[in-house]
Amino acid sequence: MSLSKSNLAKNTALLSIGTMLTKGINLIMIPLFSAWLSTEDYGMYDLLATYVSLLIPFITLSSSDAVFRFVIESNADDDKKKYISTAFGINAINTCIVILGLIVVRLLTGWEYTLPFITLLVSELFLNHLQGVTRAIKQLRLYALANVVSTVGIASSVTFFVLVLKLGLTGMLYGYTVGYLIGEVLLVVSIKYWKYIHLSSISFETVKQLVAYSYPLIPNNICWWIINVSDRTLINIFLGAAANGIYAIACKIPNFCASVFNVFNISWQEAAIDMLNSDKRNEYYNSIYNNTVSTMISLCAGVLSLNFFLFTYIFNERYFTAAFYAPILITSIVFSSLTQYFGGIQISLKRPKENGITTMIGAVVNVLIDLVLIKVIGIYAAAISTLVSNIVICVIRYIRLYGEIEFKLERKTCYYIVYYIYMFGMSYVFKSVVLSALNLLLASAMFCVINREFIYKIIKKVVKQ
Repeated sequence: MSLSKSNLAKNTALLSIGTMLTKGINLIMIPLFSAWLSTEDYGMYDLLATYVSLLIPFITLSSSDAVFRFVIESNADDDKKKYISTAFGINAINTCIVILGLIVVRLLTGWEYTLPFITLLVSELFLNHLQGVTRAIKQLRLYALANVVSTVGIASSVTFFVLVLKLGLTGMLYGYTVGYLIGEVLLVVSIKYWKYIHLSSISFETVKQLVAYSYPLIPNNICWWIINVSDRTLINIFLGAAANGIYAIACKIPNFCASVFNVFNISWQEAAIDMLNSDKRNEYYNSIYNNTVSTMISLCAGVLSLNFFLFTYIFNERYFTAAFYAPILITSIVFSSLTQYFGGIQISLKRPKENGITTMIGAVVNVLIDLVLIKVIGIYAAAISTLVSNIVICVIRYIRLYGEIEFKLERKTCYYIVYYIYMFGMSYVFKSVVLSALNLLLASAMFCVINREFIYKIIKKVVKQ
């Protein structure tokens, strides 16, 4: 068990460094991007980006998840080539079909954003595929580096297209496309991707094997899309693009928290598989369960303490009302992280269908709350529906696994929950700079206390290098 814990800590620390750099750059650029675009254009960009995230699971048939699951268990080069080549073939054929469909849409409607939307879709899809391959062959250092390089490329490209060339929304789409392409070039060259692509390795049997594993993940991914981003579509329909821009900014800070947890989740899925047949599996899983709750509370509470400063001094004043939705969305990330933790266990047990069913229930809850409340309480409906749906999924997955694994909150974790409730309430205080500053100091101290072992390991690793 100590070896698995060591690998989990090592992989998480490695990915955390890259993610902190990546998200740090993103946080710096968010106020700039939102200032350069109108609320309508920023809202429209966010909406188009959500449609890209919707199409990717359909096009890829969630093959990246299947590649990761099968390749990580295989040491044979021929097997790796077989799975990776087949996934590439699935992606290539389906991408061509979707592009043809979008061209038809362009011819019928004259939609002006067809070309930039296609370039964004293809570049993000291929980066998603390459990241799955990189994880599968356990090149996590390269995975982290590519994310940083891609983010720097996005920041530079968007600045050039939007600020210099004044291309507005079109420039935003092309800027992200170029950033993704830069990351892809790095990955292709570094892992020598061409070595894994052999057309002769593609077979219908392998397609069936990958799809048999991944097809339950497709509705799962779609339902996550509904939970996380369908709100934008409904806001755009009922409240307008400007409201969508405000909600998009409210989601940026929670997305930072989610991305940090995703770093852990990438390592966790590998560790969960490694520990599957261990005698101390349940003890290990429960330990990680408490660590997940504590770490996410420390991170999200820290972000809550910044709410006053971000929306008073950093973001453009036209986005100020987003400050009232952000704490609800940040809290939803705590529960979302737990659902992913439970989902990692289900994946290790090769029960992806369980994840799909629970996510589908959450998606239905999300849409129902949105439709009932959006005309009554406006943007609050989207934030509340996201929180409630994540709680529902979390509780159901917890119950489904409890018979096999006994999860138990430690006493200190309960204390951290009380601390988080306090920080949530304080995040709505916008009149006192002094109180907000004191809460920021408290959150910083608590973050260091809760994550002291992890921080020590990162410092030790950096010093050694």
